[in-house]
Amino acid sequence: MISLAQGGYTHKEVLNMLEGDRTIAFRFELLDRNERKLKDLENVSGSIRFDSSQEIMGTGTFNVKETTGVDFKETDLRIRPVFMLLTERGWLKYPLGIYIMSSPERQAQNCGVYQNIDCYDYSTILREDKIRQRLFFSAGSNYVREIRNIINGAGIKKINIETSVLTSREDIEFEIGTGKLEIINSLLTAINYEPLHFNGNGYAVSRRFIEPVNRRTEHSYRTDDRSIIKAGAKQSLDMYNVPNIFVRYTDDPDGEELRSEYVNDSVGSKISTVNRGRNVVDIESVDDIADQETLDALVRRIAIEKSQTYDAITISTGLMPHHEYRDCIFVNETTLGVGNKYIEYAWEMELNIGGTMTHTLKRVVKL
Repeated sequence: MISLAQGGYTHKEVLNMLEGDRTIAFRFELLDRNERKLKDLENVSGSIRFDSSQEIMGTGTFNVKETTGVDFKETDLRIRPVFMLLTERGWLKYPLGIYIMSSPERQAQNCGVYQNIDCYDYSTILREDKIRQRLFFSAGSNYVREIRNIINGAGIKKINIETSVLTSREDIEFEIGTGKLEIINSLLTAINYEPLHFNGNGYAVSRRFIEPVNRRTEHSYRTDDRSIIKAGAKQSLDMYNVPNIFVRYTDDPDGEELRSEYVNDSVGSKISTVNRGRNVVDIESVDDIADQETLDALVRRIAIEKSQTYDAITISTGLMPHHEYRDCIFVNETTLGVGNKYIEYAWEMELNIGGTMTHTLKRVVKL
C-alpha cells in the first residue's frame, strides 16, 4: 500500500480523516505521451480496476464530454485520475494511475457528445512491443539488469524493481515475435519475483515474493463504529480441484535438470492429502529458473497461491486511494463471521463522490 502521509499529516492521521466525515473530489488530467499535462478534463465519469491475476492489471473506463481544443483521436493520450481529500490545510492529492486511451467511441447525448474510452496502464506498451529478432542472454546475465534494459528499451523510464544478485545458470533465448511483457514476466518468475505491474504514479514495479504469512497487515476493514464496509459482503468456499501436490521441473536436455516438489499433508488443511484421502497433482515444467533454492521457493509460492483460492471474499467499502498490488489486509466482517488476514487480488473504484470500492480478497493460508 502507498503511504498516505502528505501535507504535514502522517499516514494514520490521513487514514482517520478518510474513515470519518470527509469531503472528496476527483480531478482527471489529460496527458501527452511524455506525461506533460495538457489540461484538466471536465464532465468526466468512470471507474478503474486493478486485477493482479491479469497480464495488464490496471484498466479504466471513462466517459468524457467532448470539448474544444481536445482531439481524442490523437494517438497515445493518457488520463491520470486523481483522488483529492479536503483538509484544514488544503487538498491532499493521490494519483490513481496513468492510463493510455484506446478505442474511443462517440455517443450523442442530450447535453452534448461524449467519448466512451477504454484505457490500459503502461503494461500495454510492453505487450504490444515485440522483439523483431531473437533475444539472447548469455549464462551469468543478471536478471534484474536485463529486465530494466528491456523496459527502458520500450521507452518506459520510471522503474522501481528490487535489485537482485541472481544470474542465469544457462544461456536464455526468446523467439522472434515474443512480446516484451511476456519476456519480462518470464525472467521475473525465474527469480521468484512478482509479475510486472504499474503503481499510481506510473512506475514499473516488481519485488521478490514474500510469503503472505510472513507479511505484516497493511490495513484493516472492520464492521465497527468507524466501519466503511457497505452491505452485501460475499464469501465463497470452493475446494473442488484445488491441488495438494505441486511439482515444477526444468526440461533442458543440454543442461542440469532441477526439480522441486511440495506436498500439502498438513492435518490442519482441509485440502491436504491427509484430509482429502487422495492426491490432486499440479505439475508443470519451467523454462528457466535461477537455481534450486529459487525453484523450491517458487513451488511453495505456487502452492500458497493456489491453496488460497478456496476461501475468497468480496466486500464493498467507501473509496480509499492507497491500494496497490496484492495488499495484505485484515477483514473483520461480523455478518459473515469473517475475521482473518487476506491478500487483495483485485479492487475496483467508481470515480465519483459517494462511489463504491469493491475488493476481492483471498484468505492467507499457512502451509
